[in-house]
Amino acid sequence: MNLLAPYRVLDLTDERGPLAGMMLAALGADVIRVEPPAGSGARRAVPLLAEGPESERSLAFAAYDRGKRSLVLDFGSEADRARLLELVSGADFVLDSGPPSLLDAAGLGFERLRAANPLLVHVRVTPFGADGPAAAWPASDLTLAALGGPMSVQGDRDRAPIRISVPQAWRHAGAEAAVAALIAHARVRTTGEAVFVDVSAQSAMTWTMLN
Repeated sequence: MNLLAPYRVLDLTDERGPLAGMMLAALGADVIRVEPPAGSGARRAVPLLAEGPESERSLAFAAYDRGKRSLVLDFGSEADRARLLELVSGADFVLDSGPPSLLDAAGLGFERLRAANPLLVHVRVTPFGADGPAAAWPASDLTLAALGGPMSVQGDRDRAPIRISVPQAWRHAGAEAAVAALIAHARVRTTGEAVFVDVSAQSAMTWTMLN
């Protein structure tokens, strides 16, 4: 399916949200996975194969990063930061995860990206939002499932709640991020202005309760 064939996506997510880029790639977008020299954190996401090159052992990476090209940039290098901005100027979407964010650490927040591309859609996958009182809270699939609500319907009423089955929080957040990217792109086409979208994984888990 090549619905998004004219569009380019720069994917800087770690293990939080790579499904977004995979979904856009499946729709035909050219998705470039931008990684630091040590590789994206997504390459270390469990479960891992017992053998093979360290950067290729993650089954999660194999599943959720298929259909993407890879580019290594050193964000400590001025030349590579300039190269990223050059890529941004020709891209339609930037996906990343935070906090912490590779882009923010490199001084390449939304304002810098928007200056490079006034029609950009920047989507960030976060645990509890990019700002606000809970933004810096530590988060895991377990805590997000608990605070998002799904754990409240797991197990027996007279016993402690139990975790939901396989890790799902970042999968739901990634799917919501892909949808949010396309909605934001429609807004960009209407307003002619770049858009920043903050996708909270906690909110994404709450959405799963709406049935």
